[in-house]
Amino acid sequence: MTRALAVCAVLALLAAGPPSVEQLGRTRAAIVLPDGPPAGSIVLLPGGTTLLKIDAAGNTDSGNFVIRIREALVAAGFAIVYVDDPGDLRPVVARMRAIARPVFFLGTSNGTAVATRAAAVLGTDGPDGLVLTSTVTGTSNQYPYAVTPAVVSHIAVPVLFVHNRNDGCRVSPPAAIAGLIAHFPSSSDVTRVDVSSATTPNDPCGPFAPHGYLGVEGDVTAAIVEWMRAHGAQGTPP
Repeated sequence: MTRALAVCAVLALLAAGPPSVEQLGRTRAAIVLPDGPPAGSIVLLPGGTTLLKIDAAGNTDSGNFVIRIREALVAAGFAIVYVDDPGDLRPVVARMRAIARPVFFLGTSNGTAVATRAAAVLGTDGPDGLVLTSTVTGTSNQYPYAVTPAVVSHIAVPVLFVHNRNDGCRVSPPAAIAGLIAHFPSSSDVTRVDVSSATTPNDPCGPFAPHGYLGVEGDVTAAIVEWMRAHGAQGTPP
């Protein structure tokens, strides 16, 4: 964890209350609010199986990138929610809209496939913006779903792509993003941010690797927050 992210985490723990656990449709959700009016809301969609084990207090032991940075996002002034099963995000979006708009989906790895598919299907009942990190564009046994040109052609909300230049995961090559961006509607607001970090993990597709932004979490979080503020959200500095 970078020093910037560590500071954000401490601030969030001091400012935020404990998670509130709610049943939203078929999924159980943990909602965390900042101290003060939220700048917006963020639905966190992790990679891996995209499923989370959330205990009765709303805690999870997941080491996934979007879960690791959740305290920093709260410190930046956002309400966040993470769910045990993202199969139906319509009631989740509705709940977070009642808390604060705009509502963003923040997905990583396999979570990017969930985020884009839900955004395309839900339309106006979906998110106000998407942040896609380590976007999966290929498939394998471990990654059966991918972000496809057919799906993104139906997405009209602003989108931020974040990639690590040194991502060694075979299903999320940074070189594939330019071709994917070309399939968004011509009027789409699409931004790309590239970062760099260097580690030699046992699992190049794991969360503690360039694929999961190990060591540059603070820089990536700052870029995400800056983009969200530019697209309708206002908050305190990360």
